[in-house]
Amino acid sequence: MHARFGGCLLLLFGVALVGCSKPGEEQFIPAEATARQALETALNAWKEGQAKPGSLSLGTTKIEVLDAVWKSGPKLSAYKIVGEESANGPRWFTVKLTLATGEKTVKYAVLGKDPIWVYSETDYKKLSGM
Repeated sequence: MHARFGGCLLLLFGVALVGCSKPGEEQFIPAEATARQALETALNAWKEGQAKPGSLSLGTTKIEVLDAVWKSGPKLSAYKIVGEESANGPRWFTVKLTLATGEKTVKYAVLGKDPIWVYSETDYKKLSGM
């Protein structure tokens, strides 16, 4: 009887551990459409005259933007998302920016669920120690 009780207790403990295991980083990667919408929301805010990157919203979801190019002050007159990479880690987008100072191609990393973070490649590398 004690062996059966001990076995059941061990089985319940094992199930509890599996239920409490840490999920992978995929839980922090937004769906492709959501990531694109967050990036477009950020770029549209810049294009519409928001002076510095910062907090925005996509419905009830917050968006936080870190972008060294935007922060340096040039006006954005147009943009075009020209590529997307969805390997391990954040979703990456390549964007052609038309600035008052000329054209520039920038990569953006998008990750998180709420908030969703939009980082220029430069800022992402600084924060991640790359």
